[in-house]
Amino acid sequence: MVNIIELFTIGIAMAFGPCLFFCTPIVLSYIAGTQDSWRKGFKSVLIFSLSRAIVYVLLGSLAGFFGKLLTTTLDKYGLTIYFIGGMFISLSGILILLGKNPNLHLCQILRKYTVENDIRSSIVLGIIIGLLPCTPLLGILVYISLISKDLWQGALLGFSFGVGTIISPLIIFGILVSSLPKKIIKSPKTFEIFKKVCGFLLFLFGVQLIVSQII
Repeated sequence: MVNIIELFTIGIAMAFGPCLFFCTPIVLSYIAGTQDSWRKGFKSVLIFSLSRAIVYVLLGSLAGFFGKLLTTTLDKYGLTIYFIGGMFISLSGILILLGKNPNLHLCQILRKYTVENDIRSSIVLGIIIGLLPCTPLLGILVYISLISKDLWQGALLGFSFGVGTIISPLIIFGILVSSLPKKIIKSPKTFEIFKKVCGFLLFLFGVQLIVSQII
């Protein structure tokens, strides 16, 4: 019971610390570029957070079962995970930037299955961010592997940590960036430019994610 509370507390601390600083630019750029109401913004952040929490449950299970082998594997394939994640984030930014151009049929198809499907794209984003092998996460998984006796205990500890990460200012920020811009920016053309700027920022964040692992 003590370990469960401890991992839950660590999850909250991470949500207000490293996770917030890492996730906020990416998630808020995506929401601001695709959503136009507080309900949609709230739904996107919630789905993102729940998807990320589910990843932590799975990683916790594997940490309890395989021990340090999991952290070694994540570290080994870290570049691949970052590359895939960066490509998805950059592609989302490009599609937001291009908008609904009727002449670009491929973009229309990609938009339909990514940025225009907020549930699917929020789930994918949550899974990608949850899998990125950052130092704090690897430390948490090593800790779970050391104190877990089996797969189920690892899953429970991963669940506690994941639930803790949901309690984050990111939810409030998501509601604000999805509702305030439309109320403040009255001109449709200016609002469209704002969305394209968000798309460009999302593209840059994806590129930075990849470059940070290469250099």
